[in-house]
Amino acid sequence: MSRTGLLTDHYELTMLDSWVKDGSVHEPAVFEAFARRLPEGRRYGVLAGLGRLLPLVDDFTFDDEEVAWLQERGVVGAETGAYLRDFHFGGDVDAYREGDLYFPGSPVLTVSGTLGECVVLETLVLSVLNHDTAIASAAARMVDAAQGRPLIEMGSRRTHEEAAVAAARAAYLSGFGSTSNLAAGRTYGVPTVGTAAHAFTLAHESEEAAFRSQVAALGVDTTLLVDTYDIAEGIRTAVRVAGPGLGAVRIDSGDLAEESVKARELLDTLGATSTRIVVTSDLDEFVIAALADAPIDGYGVGTRVVTGSGHPTASMVYKLVEVSGRRVSKKSKDKASVGGRKHAFREYDDRGVLVRETFVTAAEPTPTSAQQVQVPVMRAGRTVHAPSLDEVRAFTAQALGTLPRAARTVAAGPPYLTVTPHTDPPGGTMSNPTKALLIVDVQNDFVEGGSLGVDGGRAVAGRISEHLAAHAGDYAVIAASRDWHHGHDTNGGHFAEPGTDPDYVTTWPVHCVSDETGSDYAPELVTDAITHHVRKGMGVPAYSAFEGVTDDGGTLADVLRAAGVTEVDVTGIATDYCVRATALDARREGFAVRLLDGLHAGVAPESSEAALGELAAAGVVL
Repeated sequence: MSRTGLLTDHYELTMLDSWVKDGSVHEPAVFEAFARRLPEGRRYGVLAGLGRLLPLVDDFTFDDEEVAWLQERGVVGAETGAYLRDFHFGGDVDAYREGDLYFPGSPVLTVSGTLGECVVLETLVLSVLNHDTAIASAAARMVDAAQGRPLIEMGSRRTHEEAAVAAARAAYLSGFGSTSNLAAGRTYGVPTVGTAAHAFTLAHESEEAAFRSQVAALGVDTTLLVDTYDIAEGIRTAVRVAGPGLGAVRIDSGDLAEESVKARELLDTLGATSTRIVVTSDLDEFVIAALADAPIDGYGVGTRVVTGSGHPTASMVYKLVEVSGRRVSKKSKDKASVGGRKHAFREYDDRGVLVRETFVTAAEPTPTSAQQVQVPVMRAGRTVHAPSLDEVRAFTAQALGTLPRAARTVAAGPPYLTVTPHTDPPGGTMSNPTKALLIVDVQNDFVEGGSLGVDGGRAVAGRISEHLAAHAGDYAVIAASRDWHHGHDTNGGHFAEPGTDPDYVTTWPVHCVSDETGSDYAPELVTDAITHHVRKGMGVPAYSAFEGVTDDGGTLADVLRAAGVTEVDVTGIATDYCVRATALDARREGFAVRLLDGLHAGVAPESSEAALGELAAAGVVL
């Protein structure tokens, strides 16, 4: 497709039609693309797709047949049809460089022009940036997890044929070494690789015959797929055919950690000490990280880099922020936007680590101690910024290098930075945070209406959500604990024996049974920013969040220390029981601890007052 004008949504043109008719189509306007939030647990994003988007904008035109079709279906009238026949974007575009980092609120793309020419680009802008950015962001995490071992993008058969080409490009700019997709090689110059699939082996009368055919065609440096039948026998056959100079073997099934160890031992025994081991089979950053200690030399990643299972959506939006010199902003709950054209700036410490991102609007003074992030990419409808893909790839590596090591692990966490107006104090951003927020047992059974409901529990849950909305970026870890009791026993005497009354000191009514409604978070608690979920009391009495385990089986103390946390803010239910126990354990673990006023609720006034006194005596700041 040479023209791209129809790569848009119906309502873009009905809006245009109205503006043509009322005469406002030529009013000056500014639109911005940005993400309100990152995917849950992600600490940064990598912008991608700019190099694909600009040529598509240049080709965003309509021919006579397309305009006639739009008019026949009543999408636009005759006057707008004439407008579209002559349409070509003639405005300006400024953007973060492709491969740059972005965070919630980063104005990654700014389109300035007339109201009509800017609005019709919305769908195209978001289609390209959301797709490519999601893949590049996931690919960057996989590259980090691989710790220098090469990765091959090989997901073409798991996505749309054109999306496969874009995916290969996005993965390459984030550090993948090659792709299996030939169209990506020809179109963008991405290095291509590939040898043979299981069908090649099955098409021959024996595995040895298949290997001899492949080696005869491709040489001994090829990669032989050794798991069609039996991996060990496949390796023996591969070395017998190619000799000890065989380039590599590929394993596509089984327990990859275990199989790679056995493969390395067998290859070494056979004298093929330089033969590499490449693994494939549903890999992502988490699997790759888990294989870090295995004797693996390279990874082939397919499904989880090109489909949603590997990259949560980037969720970018494209919003009008200025029209005819007047700032406009959206006020909807959870979808608010800041009016006015924004200029973003970044600050770095003396080691080159990114520590702050802020913005100013056109009427505000430009910061003198910060670097402007956006660059001009189109002027008067002509592309003025067109780096090669290898230049983008090098810039991406440089940008990622400005993040601290803790922000580049695959562990979940809040965004590394929160973008704020430049007039805000630096405390509004998150530069190398050392603080954690603990949310203790804000569950249905502990708020009003639950089996152990605490008065004021729902209000506290709502206030914790408000605190998160304003301050999530202040925390390196946001952990929430839940009682997660067995329903078929007393949990070590924690539940009162059937037929007996609980004493409400050491024995309690049945509550927070795992996977039942009572154990769920209270609906007033917004959980999007939570990075770690802790379960406790699974068959035993437990009050402190430090007695529980995270979803991956780790302890809360280990999670906090791994993230470099030194300070802990505590909130939740109930002040006189689980909040008290959690805060005391946090002090025993050596953390500085604050109990946040208004963000906890107790069972009874007397016991809550006593708990506060005990916490103060232990060094907890109230």
